[in-house]
Formats: sequence, structure tokens, C-alpha cells
Amino acid sequence: MDYPRRHVVGLLAANITLALAGCAGRANLARPGPNQDEKMLKRILQTESAKAGTRAVIFGMWSGQEEILVEALGSSTPGVPATPAMHYRIGGISETFLVTLLFILAEQGRIDLDSKISRWFPGLIAADQVTPRMLAANTAGYLDYVHVQAWLDRLLSDPFAAFTDEELIQYSVREGKMRFSPPGSSWAYSHTEYVILGQVIQRATGESMGSLYDRYLLGPLGLRDTQLPIDAAIQAPALHAYMLDRGTYEDSTAWTPSWAMSYGGLTSTVRDLGRWGRIFGKGLLVSPASHKEIISPGSATQKLNPPALYFAHGFVFANGWYVQNPDFNGYAGGFAYNPAHDVTLVIVSTKNAKPVIDPAAIHILREVVRYVTPESPLNF
Repeated sequence: MDYPRRHVVGLLAANITLALAGCAGRANLARPGPNQDEKMLKRILQTESAKAGTRAVIFGMWSGQEEILVEALGSSTPGVPATPAMHYRIGGISETFLVTLLFILAEQGRIDLDSKISRWFPGLIAADQVTPRMLAANTAGYLDYVHVQAWLDRLLSDPFAAFTDEELIQYSVREGKMRFSPPGSSWAYSHTEYVILGQVIQRATGESMGSLYDRYLLGPLGLRDTQLPIDAAIQAPALHAYMLDRGTYEDSTAWTPSWAMSYGGLTSTVRDLGRWGRIFGKGLLVSPASHKEIISPGSATQKLNPPALYFAHGFVFANGWYVQNPDFNGYAGGFAYNPAHDVTLVIVSTKNAKPVIDPAAIHILREVVRYVTPESPLNF
């Protein structure tokens, strides 16, 4: 195969490798961003998309609530150009919605962030030591099921197979081991912890994630192009995605999202995410105290590292930017908000039959950020 399978399959945010050496932002006093010239932005998109070998790219930039540029390049399917109105799977960007929902519910007294999850998972390993707060910060220590070969083999042998959350959790705990112990003593990104958190939220409230998202986030905000589908369907018009994981170039749009549905299954558009970026980045739906926690390092071990790069709660803080870089079933994404400049960037890319840089979206996002805020380039 052209790429390591576990990379291309789409590990929502597993590309977040905290390589801290040399992570400090490079100063450039001659160009103190944010820069937002449309011609320059278009040139960067066209140049870097061609360099990466993309099939389609959809991009948006906002300064505050002002739309600076929304652009679509390439094609969704043969003869069908990509457009900004197209919906796609947003993968790990869903984690920003999940964490926001969790803190809203906590503020309403519907969930205690420090209660032990054994209340909802009485037989789960270490459940009597793990809390929802740890799950949100990825500090519980559960093994990530996407690194379990049996899970990967099943997904690639039948990409339309349906996974339940219970099955996904079992892939993680089947050997009775934790990644570290005791829970809360370290940090490691884990899809498993977000699956468990999604289940904790549903069991604590007695409501589905879809109804909770609609009630607390999507409905009140008018994000009509953002949904949590109950199956592999994507709201029309849909941007088509493509994969190479199984040795051939194939349309993966309808591949099962069930391996990340409870937390990463949202579909959306570039403009809906452009609105969400500022709402999430400013913490407009939660209290100042909750927002401060959401954007802070989730573990003491990360606080010892340089403050320019760390995993917070559902996203990476990278040199002044709040960033997510999902890669989910052929949809590579980028989502970034800069609180100092009140700037939001959103991108999605799909690959052609011979991609050069994969995933392409985060590469393109880095180049855009290098232009927009030259004093604060992305440092991962």
C-alpha cells in the first residue's frame, strides 16, 4: 500500500505528535499579521493544493464574524466541482462540540465532572478511578483502540461494517491493560476515551448525542448544515472522499463512521464550522471558568512542557492557535482559531489517486497560517 494503513484510515487527531523540540514560534516583526489579502490566500491554496496532490479542497477564513474568503478547488466526483455548500465528515473537530456540551451539562448540574465513571460503567477496568474530567482531557489512560490490529483488520476487510461503542471499548480493554496508571497521572490521545465520554453523557442524561447536540448547540446556534447522522448518510450535497487503504483508489464517502460516531460523527460545511470556530474559541456557550479549563492543558505533565504546544480538551493549543486536524475516512481537515486576532480558518481536502502529501489539509493550513500570522506559525 502507498501509506501505512493506520495513518490513512484516519486517526481523527492522532497526527497530534507533540514533538516539542524547537516548538517556539519564530518572530517576524516585519509582517505582524493577521494578513488577509484574498489574492495571496488564493495563491497559497492553489499552489499548496497542487503540490500536495489533492482532488478537492474547500477553505474558509473569517476575521471576527466577517467572511474574508471561502473558496473551493477541484472536483467532488468526475464532472462535479467541489463547492462550499458541500457537507463532509468533520471527524475530530467534533471533539470541540463534545467538550463544549460536557461543560454545559456540568454547569447545569446534569453531570458531575469529578464523579467516578463506575457509576455508568461498573465493570470497566479502572472505572472506579476515572472521571469525565479525565476523559475530556485524555488523561484516563485507556488504550486507543485504533492501534489494535484486530480492529483495523475488521475495518479494512469490511469498511461498511457497523461498530457499537461497546465493541470499540472492548478492543481497548480486552487485555486488561491501561496505557498508564494511575488514571490522571499522564496524558495520551485516545479515541477510546471520547467513546466512553460520549456514552457517559448519554447514560447520565438519558438522551442520545444527536438530541443533545440539537438541543444545546446546533439548534440554538442555527447550524442547520451540521448534523449527527444515525448512519453513513451525509446531508446533500456531499463532498465525496477517496481512500487508498485497501490497495486501490476507491470512493470512501459511504464507509462506516460508526467507529467514531458517538463523538466524531458530525457532518458539516465550511461556513457552519467558520461560525463555530469563533463561538468555541471565545467560549461563548460556557462560563469563563469552564472556558479557561477547556483551553488549558489537561494534565500536569503537559504543564511542564513549553507552553506554546499542548493538548487541551478536544484540541491542540499550537503557538497561539486552537487547532484540530482530523483525518477521517478520506476527509482530511483543518480547523484553527486564533484568539489574539479573532481569526478562524477551516479547510477540508480529499486525495487524488496519487497523493504527494497526505493528509493534505494540515499541510495547506500550515502554509496559510504562516502567511496569516507569520509571527505564530503552526509548530507541530
